[in-house]
Amino acid sequence: MKTKFNGILTLLLALIVQISFAQEKTVTGVVSDASGTLPGVSVVIKGTSTGTQTDFDGKYTIMAKQGDILSFSYMGYKTIEKPVTTSNIMNVSLQQDANLLDEIVVTALGISKAKKSLGYSTQKVDGDE
Repeated sequence: MKTKFNGILTLLLALIVQISFAQEKTVTGVVSDASGTLPGVSVVIKGTSTGTQTDFDGKYTIMAKQGDILSFSYMGYKTIEKPVTTSNIMNVSLQQDANLLDEIVVTALGISKAKKSLGYSTQKVDGDE
């Protein structure tokens, strides 16, 4: 009787452990736009600091639970949020956001100086260009 109880208890514990590990799964996919794949897209689980980036082929892999919301963001594109479903593959297509970029300022090493005191040339490129 005691051996039978121990066997049932062991099976029950194994089942509980398997269910708890089965909640998180690997989600993979490709992020692209109208012209092809996008490298360097940020893929983050909303509300956490867990995230990854797409590789040179636009592919990503992240561990997430069903019901988590993945946020896909890339400079110059609209951010898309999609919930994780039963599928392990989630391909996303981003759309350009023309109003997002007006101008980009690039400064070497974070040094901020007046334009006149710099020993090199600078250039301003507007969003229209």
